[in-house]
Amino acid sequence: MKLSSVSLIYFENNLINGDIKMATYEKTISSLKEMRTIASHITGIGKIMNKTEDEKLRELLGNLITSLQKAHADPNIKSKSTPGNLYNSNSIYVKYVINYCNKFIEEKKPEWQVIAERHGWGPKY
Repeated sequence: MKLSSVSLIYFENNLINGDIKMATYEKTISSLKEMRTIASHITGIGKIMNKTEDEKLRELLGNLITSLQKAHADPNIKSKSTPGNLYNSNSIYVKYVINYCNKFIEEKKPEWQVIAERHGWGPKY
């Protein structure tokens, strides 16, 4: 993904003004904490995955969805319609998503800043 000069100006202005809210990473964590069925978790995570522009988050969410789809298709799993939260799951895919999102929540970095820095853009000092 190549950032245009318009995007860079937008990012720089919002970095200075602090107008952008950190939503994507917090929404992802919130979604994992909700009590839902496997199918509802797949739908909710899929919506976040389709909205994010963070390629790494998209990849992690895609892996998580694939693991949930496999679990949902497994005839040996009987609790498919029992709501649960994923946040406390032992799944390595859930843990990857949680660790990734928490890193940027703790650093107070919104999605646009993570993407910009990943592409070599940073504030001018």
